[in-house]
Amino acid sequence: MSSSLTVTIVGGGIGGLALANMFEKTNINYIILEKATRIRALGSSLGLDATSLPVMEQLGLLNDFYEVSNPVRHFNFYNDQLKPIGRVDFSDLEEIGGYPAIILDRPAFYNVLLKNLPKHKILYNKRVLSITQGEDGAVAKCADGSAYLSDIIIGADGAYSAVRQNIYKSLKQKGKLPASDDKPLGYNQHCLVGISEPLDPEQYPVLKNDFADFEVVIPKTDPFYAIYMPLPNNRISWAVIQNVPRGNAEKGAGFRFSEWGPEASKEMADFVRHQPNPFQGTLGDIIDRSPEISKIMLEEKLFETWYEDRVVLLGDACHKVVPSAGLGANLAILEGVYLCNLLVDMPEVTQKNITKVFETYYAQRMLAAKAGLSKSRQFGKVMGDRGPVSQFVRKIFFGYMPAKLARKSNEQRLQCRPQLHFLPQVPDRGSIKPLPQEPRLVFNA
Repeated sequence: MSSSLTVTIVGGGIGGLALANMFEKTNINYIILEKATRIRALGSSLGLDATSLPVMEQLGLLNDFYEVSNPVRHFNFYNDQLKPIGRVDFSDLEEIGGYPAIILDRPAFYNVLLKNLPKHKILYNKRVLSITQGEDGAVAKCADGSAYLSDIIIGADGAYSAVRQNIYKSLKQKGKLPASDDKPLGYNQHCLVGISEPLDPEQYPVLKNDFADFEVVIPKTDPFYAIYMPLPNNRISWAVIQNVPRGNAEKGAGFRFSEWGPEASKEMADFVRHQPNPFQGTLGDIIDRSPEISKIMLEEKLFETWYEDRVVLLGDACHKVVPSAGLGANLAILEGVYLCNLLVDMPEVTQKNITKVFETYYAQRMLAAKAGLSKSRQFGKVMGDRGPVSQFVRKIFFGYMPAKLARKSNEQRLQCRPQLHFLPQVPDRGSIKPLPQEPRLVFNA
């Protein structure tokens, strides 16, 4: 870049913090506006794989992630009698893409991303209320009366993005907002999540392994399924998920979906605690050993509009996927890679060049986001839907899916292994060659 670009990142989540780590390696000046008083990692755990780990290696964070994670080998599926009903093998992911799939808790994930970021660049208690744009840049105005001018604003502020709401309001007034983007977020899953305190490996021998098998219990009649994931330091991350038909969120659930907070968490915990866990005892035994649990709703939507003038969206702000297939974090990080590569090549800050960058970014990532939403939805339906048809689908999925077909699916997904083109390239170790790096964007003089 011939001159330094200034950027305001709204949101200190995974996408925003990962992008900030990339900007630290450039001459892009940035700040992060985070609405909370501190970065708090809600939820239980998440995963990374060969699509995003090459960039983490470029940024010098790979070993940090390895130290606080376990590699994932299998998804093991059981009925409510703990009889095995199927297995999905992920043990070949490292051979295919050169990196293992890893699982770690969210606080550890955030700590790694925060490690190299200057503290003065993250501003807390900054709830963005409005955005104005002009020839001199874009201004984010916050609830505390402060305002921040930059060349561009990146909305990485989650499913209920204030940045998205602001640009959509502007686009709607101009008659440019697609009808689908004007509809509210839909949700089709409710989830109770937590992480246990350190447990006794003699009581839970699975904790002695140096890898993580996901243990998934799918009851025949109860309208939920449970996932258990061993973590470092003798802990178990767990999630209880129920698929909920859109527009029918309270039907047949046995507890009130519309309520949140500690009382609602306890109500849902009481509703599910009787199910046996795959180690010994019940789900309730692990819930009782979990110091903090959260009840959350899992939204799902792919937005058509990702940018307006000097403002662009990233991660959950422009596509919210349910976590069934573990793709959310990887999608957000990859979008940061593509966007950062394009911004670094921009020769000067003009609206014409910014528009070209945003158009190219959208073209490069929209189809991948759409595919991620579809895959997450399908995986969630396989595990969470009930009834004879769903039982038949699971039987086919678990019992008759050829290993070659499963491998082919993994090969296609892990082919996307982009790197930051302005940093030294890390060697590719996968048996399947990655897709070619996107060509550098050419800007007209």
